[in-house]
Amino acid sequence: MRPLVPLNNVVHVDDYICSGAGEFYMGFHDAAWSKVFGDFADINRMSGYKNVSNPHTLEEVLQIIKEIKAKGKLIYITFNSSMYSEEQYKYIRRYMEQLKKAGADGVIVACIELVELAKEVGIPSVISTIAGIYNQDLARFYVEQGAKRIILPRDLSVNEIEQIVKAVPNVEYEVFLMRNGCAFSDANCLGMHRSEMCSVCGTILNANPEMLMLKKDFNTQNAVELNGMLYTQFFHKYACGLCSIYRFVKLGITAGKIVGRSDEWQNICRDIEYMRDNIEIAKQCNSEEEYLERMIYPEDRSTMCKLGLSCYYPEIRY
Repeated sequence: MRPLVPLNNVVHVDDYICSGAGEFYMGFHDAAWSKVFGDFADINRMSGYKNVSNPHTLEEVLQIIKEIKAKGKLIYITFNSSMYSEEQYKYIRRYMEQLKKAGADGVIVACIELVELAKEVGIPSVISTIAGIYNQDLARFYVEQGAKRIILPRDLSVNEIEQIVKAVPNVEYEVFLMRNGCAFSDANCLGMHRSEMCSVCGTILNANPEMLMLKKDFNTQNAVELNGMLYTQFFHKYACGLCSIYRFVKLGITAGKIVGRSDEWQNICRDIEYMRDNIEIAKQCNSEEEYLERMIYPEDRSTMCKLGLSCYYPEIRY
């Protein structure tokens, strides 16, 4: 299993690689796209965060791809918005053709139309978590359509992941391992993933809390308020799946994803190192119990590892 890293700061590519990065993913912005389709037509799922998450133009990304390939690493480019118009497909075809020529290892997509388009262009497709591969039938469908890799949703349990991987083995799998979690399912989110007040999660988290209670005695009110605090302040604020690495290594998972295209590069390097070191420990262990005893915890474990609220896969420990 290789650490898959968001490439938001190309100045620190060598730092990422020295920390143990094996693969990269990134998006881009295009002024021509925005001029034609407007600010609310996304190229990828992070377009709403503008240059913070997609700081590079397509031309810059094409050069970055060549540099990454020269260093012997893999790189994928994101086109994982939930849907596109017919006119937008024409733009995406041109993008994909240039990405293929530059040597990109694949494109991350969320709809069957882009799987078919990537196949026509001749560039491998990676099925985004936005597609919602929650069962083996969906996994098999995309494999039959030619997908190279499937990114499994972060809200699947390890046992559910194992069932899918064993039922549909002839494809690469990618799982979430570190950093930004989500209280919702990416695939079933009907809000726009943006910094403005139009995303479901952002609207809820930034709104003044209003709680409807049938009873307003102290115990009820205290319990409701505590529950609200736990889930708005702690649930997946910063997510971690280090405890699950042994199982994923044994399953043959191809890549563990570090989320955070807008995060500080030093923090990403730290998480790469956690993954790298724990993968090596997992390879040396004869059982999951041995791994859980020997593994390296996050440095802020005393606050992170409480109640399973920051766990991608809480069932491993809880």
